[in-house]
Amino acid sequence: MATEQKTYQRKLSDEEAQGQYILVLKNGLDVFPKPGKPFSLMIQSDGETKKAEVMLSEVPRWSVGPSKPKNSYKIDLREFRSLYPLHFGKKIVITKTAENEYTLS
Repeated sequence: MATEQKTYQRKLSDEEAQGQYILVLKNGLDVFPKPGKPFSLMIQSDGETKKAEVMLSEVPRWSVGPSKPKNSYKIDLREFRSLYPLHFGKKIVITKTAENEYTLS
């Protein structure tokens, strides 16, 4: 059975670049597995491809106040900083290539 190819794109903020993570907005959640479920991310950089096991993590936000917390979601790439350094304004594209397999370019 063929997997529908879904894509998530964004330009990184300075906060993401400094923290070495990719923020996943609500409109991109349907591209990824549920938070906490690991998936494979093939990282393409300088002609090389490396496989990384990552997951979507919930990050509580108190922008509406403590009585109505909201969650944001991120993919932490600190462990892969040397392979795929993140910087402000970098355009990232994550494509679902198979069940629980994604490519970052």
